[in-house]
Amino acid sequence: MFAFIAALSQAGGIIIDKVVLTRRRMEIHVFIPVLFLFLFLLTAILMPILGTVSLDILKPYYLLIFFLMIVSALVWNIFYYKGAQEEKVQDFELIIMFQPLLTILLAAMLIEKNTNIHILIASIIASVALIFSHLRKNHFVLSPSSKGLILAVVFMSIEVIFQKIMLDVVSPVSLYFVRTGIIFLFFLFLYRPRIKQISNTNALLVLSSALMGVIQMVTKLYGFQEFGIIYTSLVLIVAPILVYIISAVLLHEHLKTRTIISALVILGCIVYATVLGR
Repeated sequence: MFAFIAALSQAGGIIIDKVVLTRRRMEIHVFIPVLFLFLFLLTAILMPILGTVSLDILKPYYLLIFFLMIVSALVWNIFYYKGAQEEKVQDFELIIMFQPLLTILLAAMLIEKNTNIHILIASIIASVALIFSHLRKNHFVLSPSSKGLILAVVFMSIEVIFQKIMLDVVSPVSLYFVRTGIIFLFFLFLYRPRIKQISNTNALLVLSSALMGVIQMVTKLYGFQEFGIIYTSLVLIVAPILVYIISAVLLHEHLKTRTIISALVILGCIVYATVLGR
């Protein structure tokens, strides 16, 4: 259930981000700090109920992992939102959809070496089906923002590995609370945005995106903790499909038959992994 909620909120968040950055033309150096401010504040509401931290977090090993996690998060967020602003939704999602496959492979090699073979097979098939069904010749000519998105995908996957390790000593809410707070301060000093000049409409849209982001990330982290990276990532593959469908309806982007077919393949893989892999 955690992963399904994360997939739905991820799809909603991407569409809102695209509207704010392209239709509303909000400057990215303003959007990112405000988004992370809202992410931090919304997560703070959950801290008294769900926030826990073990003293083991002060051990040098966990401090190093936490530092590497923050660095990875900073890198991918910079390139991710630049790509979201400059690329079409479907081109953006084509690159981002490589992330679950890379994450699954890294997790299988580094973290979950003894994962159920049915889950691993289903995850790889679903990832490859999603990627293959949307490949077109023009996508092999990469723009600068596309190259940045590829770098974002790599660091997104690397951060997931660090997150899974940190969940041994800190709850998902506490981890996301501290993470968003540090990232907000970094972008605040980097971009120095004029927050007071943001319109009420844009502020409300960014707040909506932040709400989707908190739901997505917290439930995803709980999914990593309870079900593992590979199974959670498999379910999250539904998110790009949802983005394609929503963008076709709201942004009038063309929805191809292959997208629908790949959606059925992905859903079949999830059912297969759920029945035989749990």
